[in-house]
Amino acid sequence: MTGLSREQLDRLYTELDLILDWQASLGRPKAVPLYTALVMVLLKLRHNLPEDVCAQVFGCGTVTVRRYQEQHEPLIDAILDECATRVSAQARSQAVLVDGFIARSARADTIGLFSDKKHLSGQNVQAVATLTGRVVDVGHPYPGARRQQGVHRFRYRRPLGQPLPPDGPSAIGDMGYQGTGLTTPYKRPPGQGLTEVCRACNTTIHRTRAAVERAIAPRTGRSSTTDYRRFLHDFPRVLRTCHEAEDLSVGLLVRQPPFEILLVERGGREAATA
Repeated sequence: MTGLSREQLDRLYTELDLILDWQASLGRPKAVPLYTALVMVLLKLRHNLPEDVCAQVFGCGTVTVRRYQEQHEPLIDAILDECATRVSAQARSQAVLVDGFIARSARADTIGLFSDKKHLSGQNVQAVATLTGRVVDVGHPYPGARRQQGVHRFRYRRPLGQPLPPDGPSAIGDMGYQGTGLTTPYKRPPGQGLTEVCRACNTTIHRTRAAVERAIAPRTGRSSTTDYRRFLHDFPRVLRTCHEAEDLSVGLLVRQPPFEILLVERGGREAATA
């Protein structure tokens, strides 16, 4: 349900239990145990479920669901944020792939959310992936009316790394990122065609970028079928927490005593250690 294994859930539960005094000796007892509350919050984050559905499944009220998610999400973000920051820095020491997607919002009446490119209302989210197709970072969300070039230029949650030696590119993007310093395909000049060299370069870039398209496909599919229903000012935190929980579920974040951070590539091979 949550996308995490039992061992990963147990580790999160252990760290939350050290922070929260869940079943205090005084006061009203909690509606559900801490472990159940953690599962409920992660389930709601992963599947973007309505509060009444979670309340029916876990046998509590909708107000309880809302209160637990507001209490647990910042703590989960704080627990995993340091790991995600180190993994992102490790990945950006090499070339990375950048692409964006629209996370749909139920607040279609808000000015600036409608994307004329995608023909839907939502937030423009930029994602950074490795060459092997693992999302290692997400940018600060911006209104969907703003194009990818403008979003990348204004602000990024964690700045991209320096160019690779010798003077190589630090990131690869599509044609929407032209003028931002990223490596992008060549555009056809007005009234002219591309040379064979430009076509060969574009083919190589498109084949390399296919990894980030596959990496954000699960996030794009989930966000395009269900709308974000909560307050817009909470979306950056929700986005970060979802991204960090997703990376934890695929094994990209591994916390081991004494809380070392491992970047695990496909096949279970250790690629780097913080």
